[in-house]
Amino acid sequence: MSLDKALKNLQYDVRMVEFNLNHGVVSKEDMKKQLNQLPDLASNCEQINLEEASRSSSSDISQH
Repeated sequence: MSLDKALKNLQYDVRMVEFNLNHGVVSKEDMKKQLNQLPDLASNCEQINLEEASRSSSSDISQH
């Protein structure tokens, strides 16, 4: 894969967004369009409570 094609694939990569916006690689409007095109996958997710997870893992540690 050429460098140009690799960079194009990274235009909307979450790790590159700030850099690309600051350097004019993508505009805020382009970014909004890209985000609006993403499917809503909320139904495929499982919600966890981090406070409960933190308490249970610290109690697991104290039991060992």
